[in-house]
Amino acid sequence: MPKVVDHESRRREIARAVWRAVGRVGLDAVTVRDIAEEAGYSTGVLSHYFSDKDEMLLYALRVSVELAAETFERAEKVVKVEGRDGAASPEALRAGLAGCLPLDDARRDEWRVWLAFWGRAAADETLAAEQRRWYERWRGLVRDMIAACQREGTLPAGLDAAREADALVVVVDGIGLQATLEPDRLPAETQVALLDRQLGLLGGAW
Repeated sequence: MPKVVDHESRRREIARAVWRAVGRVGLDAVTVRDIAEEAGYSTGVLSHYFSDKDEMLLYALRVSVELAAETFERAEKVVKVEGRDGAASPEALRAGLAGCLPLDDARRDEWRVWLAFWGRAAADETLAAEQRRWYERWRGLVRDMIAACQREGTLPAGLDAAREADALVVVVDGIGLQATLEPDRLPAETQVALLDRQLGLLGGAW
């Protein structure tokens, strides 16, 4: 029987190769051959899934955004507080945000792609508009979790959930940027400590 290929799984595998290749040679210099070598496939195999390098790069960035959303979904499922569903807990919020930081080599590779696209978006209105949509979703996830915590009484009711979500996203971006550029100065434990400092400003039981 012919081998059954999970095409979406293969595309995500190629996305991870994109992150590694960009981390190694940079966004502008990376070639389809570089990505193929990282993925362990021929350039011909890659052409079955993507029409060109730009499509691969954009897909890799979209996967990064989806993984950030999935981080929150996992946090909602696995964090338990006093026997209750952890979806509306400060601990779930913390876990979701910390999971989006470049705490290891794989996530630093993702961040390198993300930061490279920031630069492109500054001069490309189409890409800038797409990034705004992604950020709207990202802020919405954080805002909704803060609001859920407020309903559960685990964060103060007087907080402006949208404003606090904006602040937390900015903090995660700032930590992520500097930790990607200076990983030795901002190792994983330092990144989480900085995040915890901002979360402490929200009040509640952490």
